[in-house]
Amino acid sequence: MLFSSTIFGRLGDTVGRKKVVILGFLISGVVLFAHNFIGDISSLYVLRGLAGIGSGMIPGPLAALVGSGSVGIFTASGSFGFMVASILAGVLKKDFIIFTTAAFLCFIGLFLSFFIKEQKKRLSVPLFPYEIIKKNIDVYLPYLIRHSAASAIWAVFPIYLTTLGVDKFRIGILYAVNPLMQVTFMLLPARLKSSRLITTGLVSSSLTFLGYAVAPHWGYLIGLQALLGFSWANLYLGSMKHLLKHNAEQSTATGVLNSIFGLSGIIGPLLGGLVTFFGLRVLLYFSSFLALCAFIISRILKGRAG
Repeated sequence: MLFSSTIFGRLGDTVGRKKVVILGFLISGVVLFAHNFIGDISSLYVLRGLAGIGSGMIPGPLAALVGSGSVGIFTASGSFGFMVASILAGVLKKDFIIFTTAAFLCFIGLFLSFFIKEQKKRLSVPLFPYEIIKKNIDVYLPYLIRHSAASAIWAVFPIYLTTLGVDKFRIGILYAVNPLMQVTFMLLPARLKSSRLITTGLVSSSLTFLGYAVAPHWGYLIGLQALLGFSWANLYLGSMKHLLKHNAEQSTATGVLNSIFGLSGIIGPLLGGLVTFFGLRVLLYFSSFLALCAFIISRILKGRAG
């Protein structure tokens, strides 16, 4: 996904966004259904890699097709899909039914993609979009730091919850609160400036992670999960609005953001695994500090750009 998002985000701008989205859904559907036939660890590695390629092809070009006008509804729809899918996986339970349903949903996406209206426009984008990354570094770098901090927590979060006496059912409830709040908050602040949304997202992320560390009882985490949904909604929506508004190469710019999301999913757990040697709560304090650093860096880079 890390490489696919940038490569196919660029291709969306150069050869056509709709084509890339259609191909992404097709590959994702075939690959997800093929998960039912995994026989050994080698085939698992191959199919997971192909799944990353297929899923990485879709977000950047699709966001560019939406444009900046309906970005709030677009990002909220993604969170709503994540919430429904999490519940659906728990209801379906059996692996074959889960993967087959996932493939079926991809083919529905494939079918609907043919009806997308695209104003065909070809842009010249370098093979490696260095200038786009440099231009939007005030969005990309804080996003990377904040989400690396979050990914470090998610790597051990269920373990931390069990130390507070939370059982599996309540862990599932706590996880469901986050995307539910994301859907809600992504629809509410859509008219605010992107810079304000990003700032709010970074500050509230730091407060959320700090709250995890000092929470005396698991019940407090319900409110913190709501705050987490609020923080992510603001950060992601603000980042998307900024990139879609300030870049003609919308597919490439949003594709790079999705690549950074994938990169943080690598850096965060590795970092979290190291810091956890000093204790789970130490990791939570550390992630809160990182999110605060992301906010400070964001303000410094904004000031230089201004």
